[in-house]
Amino acid sequence: DLNRDKEMVLCVGRIEGRKNQLNLIRAVKGSAYKLKLIGAGAPNQKDYLKLCKEEAGPNVEFINSTPQQELVRIYSMTKVHVLASWFETTGLSSLEAGVMGCNLVVTDKVDAREYFGDDAWYCDPDRPESILSAIQAASAAPVNRRLIEKINSLFTWENAAMKTKDAYDSVLSDKSQSITSEII
Repeated sequence: DLNRDKEMVLCVGRIEGRKNQLNLIRAVKGSAYKLKLIGAGAPNQKDYLKLCKEEAGPNVEFINSTPQQELVRIYSMTKVHVLASWFETTGLSSLEAGVMGCNLVVTDKVDAREYFGDDAWYCDPDRPESILSAIQAASAAPVNRRLIEKINSLFTWENAAMKTKDAYDSVLSDKSQSITSEII
């Protein structure tokens, strides 16, 4: 927690309207926060990327892509990761950032609360002042160790594979039972 920059805010993801980087940029504009946006612009939304760059102040840095090892280093230095999107569930980048010890600011518009519960700060993606308020709260709070443990125990690729297998087994079991009852 001591090595984390409380003024650094990170958003990792393709730059596109549904991820709402424009309102994130507006939220930190004129503040002491330094925003790093890591991700390429969506190929079919070049105007959105252009608008984001036009709106950005000197405290916003655009990074098209970065090697995974560098991303790990950036996560470990960052206090807050924001995904104030319109349609994300959890967002893989939020899970990555959370397990690396970033406090998370996420949208209140979809089912992110089902994943993160009280272990994230929620914002209204339509309101830059709501995004900024959530960033301020997440930045002031200590690193959420409970979130790290939750992600490590629940949201692993191994757990996802097992749940997928269980779902297939359940469907196949139901199907074989209905076929058997049709025969009888």
